[in-house]
Amino acid sequence: MDDDRDLAARFFNQVWALLDKADRSTDDDLSMIHLAHASRLHWQLAGGPREWAIGEWQIARVYSVLGRGEPALFHARVALDLTADGALGAFLAGSAEEVMARACRAAGRAADAQRHHAAALALADQVSDAEEREVLMADLAAAPQG
Repeated sequence: MDDDRDLAARFFNQVWALLDKADRSTDDDLSMIHLAHASRLHWQLAGGPREWAIGEWQIARVYSVLGRGEPALFHARVALDLTADGALGAFLAGSAEEVMARACRAAGRAADAQRHHAAALALADQVSDAEEREVLMADLAAAPQG
C-alpha cells in the first residue's frame, strides 16, 4: 500500500512537470496521459474518495489541455460525481466544477462551460482555507474562456 501511495504521488507530480513544460512533444503528451491514469490507478489501491476525485480531476485537466473533449468530459463527470454530496468539501467540489468547465470548452460546449465556471466561482466563496481558495481562483483565472 505504501508503494502504491508513493507511485501515485510520484506520477501525479510528473504529470504537473509535463503540464508546465513549455515545449511538450507528442511523446510528452502521451506520457502525461499514461502517468495521470497510472496515478489514479494507484490511488484506487491506496487512497479513498478524496484521492480518487483529485486523480479524476487531473486526468480531465490533461485531456482538456490536449483538446480531447470526450475523455475530458468523462473524467470531469467522475470527479463531479465523487464530490457531489459535499463530503469532500467546497475546494474539491469547486475544482471538479472548474475542470468540467475546461472539459466543456475542449468539447466545444461554451454554454455548459460558463455554467460550470459560475458554479466553481460560487463554491470558491465557500472555501474557508485561504490557500485552497487561492489555488481554485488561480485555476479559474487561467482557464481558457469562450
